[in-house]
Amino acid sequence: MEHNPLSVMYNEHDVIVKTEKIINNLANTWEQNAIQYAEKVKKLVEFFREYADGYHHRKEEDVLFPAIKDHPDFVLQEIIDEFETHHEDFRAYAAEIIESVNEGDYARSYKVLKQYIGDLLDHIAAENDELFVLAENLMDKQQLETLYFKFMDIDMELGEERKQEFEGMIGNWSEK
Repeated sequence: MEHNPLSVMYNEHDVIVKTEKIINNLANTWEQNAIQYAEKVKKLVEFFREYADGYHHRKEEDVLFPAIKDHPDFVLQEIIDEFETHHEDFRAYAAEIIESVNEGDYARSYKVLKQYIGDLLDHIAAENDELFVLAENLMDKQQLETLYFKFMDIDMELGEERKQEFEGMIGNWSEK
């Protein structure tokens, strides 16, 4: 399928997953250079807030979740509610990480960052294995194509160039 919205979602997940290596490489780096550690963590949280939450979760919350909920064959409302709760949890993690960095509590910020990425990877696996498969099975080609173009509208509204900058940044950092 040329305009597959789920390909967009899988690709965004692939970018987000790359942050695990970046986060693992940050372990105890504040002991050598606290300023550099703090700057990198703030950039990561900016990525999570703007890319993971802004671009990706917005597509789910504004487009994908409602399309699934409104489908006449869909009966598992709880699964969507659970994913939305996860999104709220991720926003709270991001706030706690920034608060810890700003207070100079780098060990706590890293602990929360590790917790965040662990929960986020579990969330991504569940979406890949359950939610996206469900959407593909529920919807026909035309419905999926409609979702794709709505996703593209979100990217254009938020800025395609900014999205590509984040993807490039994460790609570069994860190669180190």
